[in-house]
Amino acid sequence: MKRLVIKKLVVKEYLLHGKPLLYYLTKEGASFTDLPPLDNVSQGTYQHQVTMIDVILKLMSIYSDAVWISERHLLNDQCQDGIGKRGHVADGMLFLSDGKKIAIEVELSVKGKRRIEGILQSYASQSDIREVWYFCSKSAYAVLSKTINKPYIKLFSIEEFLA
Repeated sequence: MKRLVIKKLVVKEYLLHGKPLLYYLTKEGASFTDLPPLDNVSQGTYQHQVTMIDVILKLMSIYSDAVWISERHLLNDQCQDGIGKRGHVADGMLFLSDGKKIAIEVELSVKGKRRIEGILQSYASQSDIREVWYFCSKSAYAVLSKTINKPYIKLFSIEEFLA
């Protein structure tokens, strides 16, 4: 990583004291990948990504033969297919060995009712997604557990799942 930072292919940033460092691609660094560059990362996005990584690592320890596709790859694939940037894209997709495709969402904050309904409608129209797993903070869990009543949507407490 040090060489990538020196060559200005990667940005190294200290966002929060005592938390993992933040590394992200510069425009030049991204030119060597199929992913777009990032200009910056907000504190909320950083916290979401750190939590997402913790969830992914735990999921991959449970489902060791699964395949993980990140939100950035899903967005990039969607744009390359000519679909554009509209609509909801999951935080990631977990492909289990039995062929089951599971959308993974990490919710650290409470979203409005209309936004939640829009996301649920988006998932309802995607027949290839078998389940949606929401990993929620306490506040998001409290709201979503009252809002969501679809059998293919599973809610998990982040704290309990990662314990």
